[in-house]
Amino acid sequence: MNNLNSDRLDLQQEAILDPNIQFTNPVSEYLTQPQAILLTGATGLLGCHLLTELLRNSNADIYCLVRSRNPDGGQERIEQSLKAYGLDQEVERSRIIPLVGDLGQPLLGLSTETFQELATKVDVIYHNGAYVNYAYPYERLKAPNVLGTVEIIKLASLVKTKAVHFTSSISVFFSKAHGSAKEILETDIPQYHPSLKGGYKQSKWVAEKLISSAIARGLPGAIYRPVRIMGHSKTGVMGNVSDLLVTLLKGCIQMGKYPAATASINLVPVDYVAQAIAGLSWQTASLGKAFHLSNAQPLAWEAMWAGVNSAGYQLEELSEPEWMKELETFANKYPDNKIFALLLLLLSSPHKLFAEKPLFCDHQTQAGLANTSVTFPPVDGQLIATYCKYFQKSGYLGDGKLEGEEEKEAKKQKKTSGFWKSIKGNMSRQRRMTIKPFPREGQIPLSFGQERLWHIDSLNPENTVHNLHASYQLDGRLNISALESSIQEIINRHEILRSSFPIVEGQPVQVIAPEIQFKLKVIEGEDSEIPKMIEEQSQQPFDLNKSPLIRFLLVKVTDTKHYLLRTAHHIVTDFWSDTILLKELASLYQAFTTEQEPSLPKLPIQYADFAQFQRQWLQGKNLEYQLDYWRTQLSSDISILDLPTDYASATIASYQGASHLVKIPAEVTKSLKSISHSEGVSLFVTLLTGFKTLLYQYSGQENIILSSPVAGRYLAETKKLIGYFSNILLLNTDFSNDPTLQELLHRISEVTLGAQKHQDLPLQKIVEEIGISDGIVSRAMFTLQNAPSQPKALGEVNLQLLEKKDEKNANFDISLSVREVDDTLIALFRYKIDLFTEETITKFANNFVSLLNRIVRQPETHLSELPLFKDDLAVAYKQKDYVAPRNETEQAIANIWAEVLNLNNIGMHDNFFDLGGRSLAMMRVYNKLRCNFTIEVPVLELFQSPTIEEMANYLIVSNSKSA
Repeated sequence: MNNLNSDRLDLQQEAILDPNIQFTNPVSEYLTQPQAILLTGATGLLGCHLLTELLRNSNADIYCLVRSRNPDGGQERIEQSLKAYGLDQEVERSRIIPLVGDLGQPLLGLSTETFQELATKVDVIYHNGAYVNYAYPYERLKAPNVLGTVEIIKLASLVKTKAVHFTSSISVFFSKAHGSAKEILETDIPQYHPSLKGGYKQSKWVAEKLISSAIARGLPGAIYRPVRIMGHSKTGVMGNVSDLLVTLLKGCIQMGKYPAATASINLVPVDYVAQAIAGLSWQTASLGKAFHLSNAQPLAWEAMWAGVNSAGYQLEELSEPEWMKELETFANKYPDNKIFALLLLLLSSPHKLFAEKPLFCDHQTQAGLANTSVTFPPVDGQLIATYCKYFQKSGYLGDGKLEGEEEKEAKKQKKTSGFWKSIKGNMSRQRRMTIKPFPREGQIPLSFGQERLWHIDSLNPENTVHNLHASYQLDGRLNISALESSIQEIINRHEILRSSFPIVEGQPVQVIAPEIQFKLKVIEGEDSEIPKMIEEQSQQPFDLNKSPLIRFLLVKVTDTKHYLLRTAHHIVTDFWSDTILLKELASLYQAFTTEQEPSLPKLPIQYADFAQFQRQWLQGKNLEYQLDYWRTQLSSDISILDLPTDYASATIASYQGASHLVKIPAEVTKSLKSISHSEGVSLFVTLLTGFKTLLYQYSGQENIILSSPVAGRYLAETKKLIGYFSNILLLNTDFSNDPTLQELLHRISEVTLGAQKHQDLPLQKIVEEIGISDGIVSRAMFTLQNAPSQPKALGEVNLQLLEKKDEKNANFDISLSVREVDDTLIALFRYKIDLFTEETITKFANNFVSLLNRIVRQPETHLSELPLFKDDLAVAYKQKDYVAPRNETEQAIANIWAEVLNLNNIGMHDNFFDLGGRSLAMMRVYNKLRCNFTIEVPVLELFQSPTIEEMANYLIVSNSKSA
């Protein structure tokens, strides 16, 4: 591609791709299931929606090229854009990786090292970024729009050949070369003609030509040509209010008049464009093709203005010449109103707007989307009304009235709409926080989450319910020494892996060992022995007083086949830490086996810094802000989930569990995604609606509350740390007034969004500050797994994660974990075997699938119209008649129980665990009994005396013995 050497612009010369760019490297094996994606233009309207779709429908890490001073600023820009466009907040943000760069700079504004690293990691590139300015000449737009595209093509050719999905524009056809065409096919090639005017159109024409040349040389790529992109089809949220059509709408509303025309307008909602690009890009059949993202039935001019009128405006129709004259009058009368001056400029050639355009056929697009859940939303007057209502809400349109000079002067630049104030207020409350290293002086506290686990563990140190384990098969010639050195380096690197948690002055603290000499245990074994070894390793308890709280076992089967078994206590790790550990292990192993220096960047903070920061930050106004929300959510008449069980609750809380797996058919999975898209909710919400509705059917309770885990890594500094960051959100849904399933989808979506915006507050603080029963937390849990991508190899050794077999532990009475495998949802029900039989859970799971079918096929069904499932569970334990406390000791114990469990009228024979008490709640009872009765009470005795009568008898006997 040649540079400009003269005043004459030769677009055909500009579109010649450097012949040195070739695609000779092997094609990435992850083109349709990428592990890493590069996205440009992520902060724009389409880019934000595309980012959301990619996060929803892939497990890839997404590198977002963004202009900023630093990664923190880049992350903030992305977050602000997502919030401004009102996008789903349920996506896992830990997979968004801001990449500070610039499309207009060589190597995308990245260092040579970063550019090369990106070339190694990324499998697919979505080149959506461009500088959009319809007034700038080509020369001003060449660097970001054309030279930036060249850099993207270069990147795609390096190390491994990557797929490139390029967002072009339908305007590449807006020249006399296609002027007489009645319809333009996706296979038509945009021809050059000097009549193609406007720097933006010219830059997109050149960029598309460059991409096409690269595809001809072997680049696996696709081109997407959207027509005019408008706001979201459900919310109306739009980013570009300077668009000609939007400007025309506002000007006509303020004038109270619109021009008559026979034209039609080709519009596409942004959510459809993003869904279509994502849906097509997952298919290898899309590579090498171009796609028109257009409306097969353009919106009639009259229908558009009918939509405006239905939004509350009454506009008069004028002929085009009359309307133009009125426009000039208004421009003279209101010289400071830029809208009219802009309209005059844009409409200096009105035939360009009002003339009929060719039909942009989208046969390839529709064929590609036929087997997906993507559907084209109706583009009609109602959609225009939705846009107008959004503009009203945002303050862009106001009431449509024009102000005189005095009114304008009084209000000039002063008024900010309540809509935008709420967004700014929310951004202020959730302002960027920075964690800095704390001095290692005095005692280091536990984080709130760690403290909760520590207390549970202290009640039964031999319990292994918080052991997290993973097992990997290693195929190839393994360098055991390099593997051992790699693990040693990870332990050196992360303080948390050198931490223990003893009691000092009555409180648990973190003690960080300066160093730990790690020795990898290696034994020989057979394939058939591995399941038993995994169970033995996972069921071996840890002593929290001793570090490290992680262990590895390497089993050698042959010289080229090994198994690596890893077990760690939850207090030092979580689900997301697994990926961090594996990525670091792969990087370090590669370095040690090739005798290179490890190149992992230094960690800016350690987990102990997070723990100290969390305790300092969650005070005062920050704590009250979080608590205000949760008090509101949990202040209603909530009660412990009361499912009928096959067996009575155990005297001592048990974590013995089993699991039951059910596959949700592919066609149902597809329908679930489809209704999620059409209702504007996430798949998480749709599945959660099915599960909560099932719990409602069994319990008959109108408030259904359950737990749902989140990654808890909302601060950039935590994303590369191993440690326990995950938190549990309490999701409370009101099932009263016989709602439809469709209404429940939106109720549950609203609750989920609110909870995720207030996830800073650890569950431990909610329990302590609000005083909710521990039983509310431990009854039911739901999660939709969205695992980050993990390395597939250690150097030349293939690495495969072994599927976990039947778990022997259950933290909750019943839980549901869903994941997607090959377009099919896999639902895993885990349950406590001392409460439910396998037969009961099998029926429960089948009923869940039935409810999902009802949601996708008959979402208008009311709860009262659903079949009753309650008879499927046998009620084995009936509540005893109430017997009041008879003496001061019994009354004192009853008062303590009432406070801890948030219950009234607790009787003599009520069982603590049947009332919802669990380990943490009993610990609170234990502390209060010690204070009230000034006697040391063994915790185990309390578990063995679970009624007020038994507990009082024990205390009376103990007192008499001490006397």
